[in-house]
Amino acid sequence: MSAPPPPQRPTGPPPGADLSSDLGAALTFAGSAMLRNPVAFLVAGVVYSLVNVLLLTAGTIVSVVVTFPQMQEAANSDVPPLGVLAVMYGIIFAAMLLCLPFALLWQTGSGRAGGIVLDGGRPGIGQAMAGPMRIFLTALLVMVLTAIGYVLLVIPGLIVSVLLLYAVPAAVRGASPGAAVKESFSLAKNNVGASIVLFLVLSVIATIAGGLLAPMLVLTPFVVLAQLGMYERLRGRALPEPARS
Repeated sequence: MSAPPPPQRPTGPPPGADLSSDLGAALTFAGSAMLRNPVAFLVAGVVYSLVNVLLLTAGTIVSVVVTFPQMQEAANSDVPPLGVLAVMYGIIFAAMLLCLPFALLWQTGSGRAGGIVLDGGRPGIGQAMAGPMRIFLTALLVMVLTAIGYVLLVIPGLIVSVLLLYAVPAAVRGASPGAAVKESFSLAKNNVGASIVLFLVLSVIATIAGGLLAPMLVLTPFVVLAQLGMYERLRGRALPEPARS
């Protein structure tokens, strides 16, 4: 009997040593993880997308119903209906705020599912819908810090966005919210080029998906999985092949 063939060694540069290899591996991991677990990721996407649509639609309807009488009165006046418009947009903005917890849950579930894929498993629908509280709180902290950055000025917001790229992945791998933010800052500063390129690539993907309905269903998990993949590569760990059904 002939001896079994020796195990194949990974080809290409080691993790964290080459930008194109790391980026390609992260994006490939994100795509493969979703294609091999379509039900879990798609069901979560459909549910959360429907929730967002319903909340925004309800907010728009309520704003019109509440302000319609005042708008009719303003039509016969020479004074701009600034107060009425403020109420209308305030109601719509409140509906947008109600969407944020569901967006965070979706992001948290995507991170949890990605961690299961990294460990060789296949996530279920419930696991892709929500994750542990530490991931939720980390995603919330990232959102708050990023919002503060954009409120101050656009440039600080962009810088914070890049520095916090790996906070959710760090939380997925067990870090507390504060530790995840610190680790992300350190990892991004030590890999500035790779982090900026990843941010730009994901921003382009998000812009394209924003104009199309179907890609929006998978945008959140794809972004989280790509961040998780790059996080693993920059930490010097090779990405596994997602398990097949």
